[in-house]
Amino acid sequence: MKLLKILLFIVISTFCTIYAQENKRIYLEGDIVKIPVDLINDWPFIDGEINGVKGRWMFDTGNSRAFSVHSKKAVGVESKVVGSGFVASGQKYEVLEYPLIEQVKVGTNEYKALTNIKGNNFDFLEQISPTVIGQIGFDFFRGYDMKIDYLRNELTFYKQKENTENWKDIKKHKNYITSLPYFTRKLDNHPMIKIKNKGTDLLVTFDTAGGKGTFIIEDSYFEKLKKEGDIENFNEEPGSFYNWSNIKINDRLTVNLYGMEKEDSSPAHKPLEITEKNTLTLDHAFLSEYITIWDTKNKVIHVLEKK
Repeated sequence: MKLLKILLFIVISTFCTIYAQENKRIYLEGDIVKIPVDLINDWPFIDGEINGVKGRWMFDTGNSRAFSVHSKKAVGVESKVVGSGFVASGQKYEVLEYPLIEQVKVGTNEYKALTNIKGNNFDFLEQISPTVIGQIGFDFFRGYDMKIDYLRNELTFYKQKENTENWKDIKKHKNYITSLPYFTRKLDNHPMIKIKNKGTDLLVTFDTAGGKGTFIIEDSYFEKLKKEGDIENFNEEPGSFYNWSNIKINDRLTVNLYGMEKEDSSPAHKPLEITEKNTLTLDHAFLSEYITIWDTKNKVIHVLEKK
């Protein structure tokens, strides 16, 4: 479990405006696109390749870019240093820009002559999967809504259309639970909602590449939840991982989360303009228990039973 602490990270370079951006292109084709996903130690991966080098992309909605390539796997490709970033455990790395990458594959989707693609050394992700070739982020499904279904190990993307709403009848779905309108602050790839649990306000964020999930809460609130039995140790030996039960998201959804990591602070909060003292990030512990549909056009996450 200590591995989770080492590998939780935030690409701070995402927030810097000095970088040339990738082409604002649409990477998916068709009204509905399905892509198989494998879960490795709570992290989602998609098969792919870079210039014929086969491996796996980590699927990370917390990364705004369509692609961030592992510099070790972009063999013989010209690059230049355009900035720096760091992982949560403190290691720094150079951010590279690749003016041209000839070929990239994501599942069966193949792309030619990609320009201005960013990358860096992803050695720290090799502890999860030694075959990692980089990350796929939020812009990969630009112009599409997304369904995450870990029961079927599948991501499904639905094209957004000007005069059609994809989810106008979602409440009639037999597995429908609730809809969560969300807001964003600095970046569209970081959905946020506000809830009140046991009389305390919480800022809740969503991510696909942060392990089981994390929380940062005030000591008095933490002790109250422990005393009431809502929070208990995840492992037999006390540590930084906890089970947190009976979290009321809204009147239709109360969740139980397992293996959540309690943190003292997060390097992501400042660049994301998060100032709240009590925060909760919903990741694998939540996403694996439900089917979620991310309607990025209308900024709503629909939650369905996992069936």
